[in-house]
Amino acid sequence: MRIDGWTLLLQAINFLVLAWLLRHFLYRPVLAVIAERQATTERARVEADAARADAGRLRQGLEGERAGLSEERDRLLADARRQADAERAALLDRARAEAARLLAEAAATLDDERRQAVSGQREAAAELALAVAARLLGAADSAASLTQRFLIEACQSVAGLAEADRRALVEDGASPPDPLPLRLLSAAPLGEGALTDARTRLETALGRPVALDAGADPDLIAGVELHFPHSVLRHSWKQALAEAMEELTRDDRTQNDAHKQNDAGKTAAA
Repeated sequence: MRIDGWTLLLQAINFLVLAWLLRHFLYRPVLAVIAERQATTERARVEADAARADAGRLRQGLEGERAGLSEERDRLLADARRQADAERAALLDRARAEAARLLAEAAATLDDERRQAVSGQREAAAELALAVAARLLGAADSAASLTQRFLIEACQSVAGLAEADRRALVEDGASPPDPLPLRLLSAAPLGEGALTDARTRLETALGRPVALDAGADPDLIAGVELHFPHSVLRHSWKQALAEAMEELTRDDRTQNDAHKQNDAGKTAAA
């Protein structure tokens, strides 16, 4: 077998051309496709890794949020329980305070009613005692003599006044030498002698003439009233009994006023 050199050369050239063509038109595109696919795969892998990392971080965040929500729920429940306990305690305190206030008001009302009842009984007893004393004095045979004695005492009271007080008694009355008009009321009618004596005493005490207008007032029981222009001088059992009544009931009124002030102070403090 004989080997032709030209044939070998041509075959070698053909091989080289074929190799170049394959490399240029087939191998490079295939490599490019392979490289692109590898890059795509790498990108997909990287993205998958990033997605897994994000998913892990998201899972951790969700777990943290879940734990935080659990803690927040526990905190809110604890706050709600504390608030409910505080409101329940406040309601109980208010209820106790209201109950104590109602009991105090009831006790004060009962005490006030008791004081009023006792005061009313005392006033009724005092009025009865004074009425009995007034009836006994009014029925006594000595009412006229008592009235005369009261008249003398009234005149002596005028004479015992200070000069300024005596001038105040006769202010706006008739000017001297006109007689000063005086109204004399007595429990029992007075005789002319008693009236003359009273006029003389009053004129001496006042230092001027007096026109005495006498009248009777059985309600005085015993005694007299001298009515000056702007004042009245009372010397009678009526006045004495009224003062006695005032004295008998003064303590009750004072106690009632003191209790009212205490109750008002307690109410203001509350």
